[in-house]
Amino acid sequence: MENPAQSFFGGMLIEIFIACILYGITTLQTFIYFQKYQNDVPSLKLMVATIWILETAHTAFCMQVVYAYLVSNFGEFEYFLSINWGVGVTVITEVVISTLVQAFYVKRVWIMSNKAKLLTAFIAFVTVCRIGFGIGSTILSYHFANWISFRAHKSSLVTVSGGLGAAALVDVLVALTLSFYLTRGRTGWQKSSNSRINLIMLYAVNSGAITASASVLSVILYATQTDSLVFLGLVEIQGKLYANSFLGSLNARSHIRNKNNAAQYPSFEFSNNSAFRAVAPPAPKVEVFQQTIVTNDMGEQENDFSMKNLKGGELV
Repeated sequence: MENPAQSFFGGMLIEIFIACILYGITTLQTFIYFQKYQNDVPSLKLMVATIWILETAHTAFCMQVVYAYLVSNFGEFEYFLSINWGVGVTVITEVVISTLVQAFYVKRVWIMSNKAKLLTAFIAFVTVCRIGFGIGSTILSYHFANWISFRAHKSSLVTVSGGLGAAALVDVLVALTLSFYLTRGRTGWQKSSNSRINLIMLYAVNSGAITASASVLSVILYATQTDSLVFLGLVEIQGKLYANSFLGSLNARSHIRNKNNAAQYPSFEFSNNSAFRAVAPPAPKVEVFQQTIVTNDMGEQENDFSMKNLKGGELV
C-alpha cells in the first residue's frame, strides 16, 4: 500500500525545506544591509527590519504546519484532509510580505515614470486586488474544514488564482515599466553608464520573471495536482523570493555604482523627478610615507614606520 504522506505532503515538505534555505539567505542579506547602508533613511531601515521579522514568523508557521501534519498527527492519514490552522497564517503573512515589496517597486515606478498617475494607479490597483484575494483565501481556509471542500468550492479557485495572477501581473508590469524608462533615459550616456543601466534592467527583469513564474506555476499546480499540497509549498517559497528580491536590490547598489572602475567613470543617481544626474568621481590622492629599516646586532631587521606625510595632494 502506498504511503499517502508521500503523494500528499512529500512535495510540500521539500518545498518548505527550500523555503528555509531561502530564509537563511534573507537573514544574511538583512545583516549585510545593516552593515553596509547605515546612512539609509529610517523608513527604509524599518521596512527591511519589518520584512525580516515577518519572514521569521512565516518560516516558524511553515514549520508548525509540517510538524502538525507529520509529527503531531503521525499515522493519522485522515488528518491530511483537514486544513491546519497554521495554513491561513502562512498565507496572510506571505501576502503582507509580497505587498510590502510590491509597494516598494510601485514607488520606484512612480519616480522613474516622472509621476505618471494612470500607470502607477493601475499597478497599485492590481496590488490592492492581490491583497483582497489573499485575505479571501485566508478566510476560506478557516471557513472550510477540509481540503476537499476547499477545492470543490469555486470561490477558493477565484481567490487563489486571482491572487496569484494579480501578483504575477504586478511583477511583469513593474519589470517592463522600469526597463522602458531606464532604456529611454540612457540615450547619449557613456558606455560605462549604459553598462550599469543594463545591469539594473537585467536585475529588474529577472526578479519579476522569477516571482511571476512562481505565481503562474502555483496556479497550474493548484488546478492539476488536486491530491497534493505541492501548490501551497510553492506559495510559501514565493514569499521568500519577494523578500530576497527586495533585499538584493538594496544590497546591489554599491556593486552597481562601482562597476567598470568607478575611479575613472562617473556614477549616476536617481532624482525624485526620474531624471539621471551624473556624479563626478572624487579626484584621486596620493600619499608617500617614509619607512626606515634598521638591522640590530643580532642581524634582525626592525621596521620603523613614520606616518608623517611627506608629499601628497590632488592629481590634477
